Amino acid sequence: MAMPFREVDISKIIKQKCESDPEFSRAYRQASAELDLIAQIIKTRKEKGMTQKDVADKAGLTQQMVSRIESREHLPNYRNLVKIADALDSKIQLVSK
Repeated sequence: MAMPFREVDISKIIKQKCESDPEFSRAYRQASAELDLIAQIIKTRKEKGMTQKDVADKAGLTQQMVSRIESREHLPNYRNLVKIADALDSKIQLVSK
């Protein structure tokens, strides 16, 4: 007999954990920021009709490096982020929360 699944509100669980654990909260915010930045890189690249190789060639990086950044296998340093942003005719901007 199959067990019924209970619906879980993961956002509520994360919110509670963030409120009760400052270290978890900091790590969660940092991971979210990384994911948001990578998602923006991918979105911008696709909107401009560029391949990873196109971006890599313009940025002076390898296609493998761009792929690893987009798949979160490699966290880029600031210099490479600037190169990627420039290749996408974009800029990195710090925005207040």
